Amino acid sequence: MSFLENYQSGNLVLPSALLFHYKEIFSSSDDYLVWQFFYLQNTTKIEEMPSSRIATALDKTVSEVNQAISNLTNQELLVMKTIELDGETDIIFDASPVLKRLDALLANGKTDQGTAETIDNANEIQLLIDDFEKSGWMLTPFELEDIQKYIREDGINPDLIREALKESIFNSKRNWKYLTAILRRWTREGITTVRQIEERRQERLQANPTKVEVSDDFLNAMNLWSNQE
Repeated sequence: MSFLENYQSGNLVLPSALLFHYKEIFSSSDDYLVWQFFYLQNTTKIEEMPSSRIATALDKTVSEVNQAISNLTNQELLVMKTIELDGETDIIFDASPVLKRLDALLANGKTDQGTAETIDNANEIQLLIDDFEKSGWMLTPFELEDIQKYIREDGINPDLIREALKESIFNSKRNWKYLTAILRRWTREGITTVRQIEERRQERLQANPTKVEVSDDFLNAMNLWSNQE
């Protein structure tokens, strides 16, 4: 639920996020302080909030408070509304537009972060594709789509896909079904890092220290990765 929705449902105190973003919303600290009095009025049973009362509390002149109110209304951070109670018309200031502005500000921040993550993922994917091509494996469009899904949706570390590539080449099984089967096995076993893979390999070697024949393809691929490091 957004800050504005919480406010409208009567569940919100002053958001702590506003303290860290007030300079991005208000033109001055005086405007921010004056706005808080109207926010207080909107969220409590205080019926009136005259400029003179705010001025006394802030040690400001009434003129300075009125200027702040004018700034806030001009920037649409306070909205003047008229209400009728018992046949009398009263004017109140709605402070909620600031919360709407804060929600939008935070949402934009998340969008920017998401954009940065998308760019990072795109770079990782391209580096991974380069590694496949250097090993002599030209990925099909279907395989490229799978790689993007593994990284962006499933959150698989690109280095794990590199290790699955090495395993496939080592076992002379350069096909996508074999590689994805390796990834599924690692996922089932809770393997998420290259270090865990290396530890498993060491355990297998110690349990079965037999001579292992290594293919030329594997040696060539290993040379490519070692050159990168």
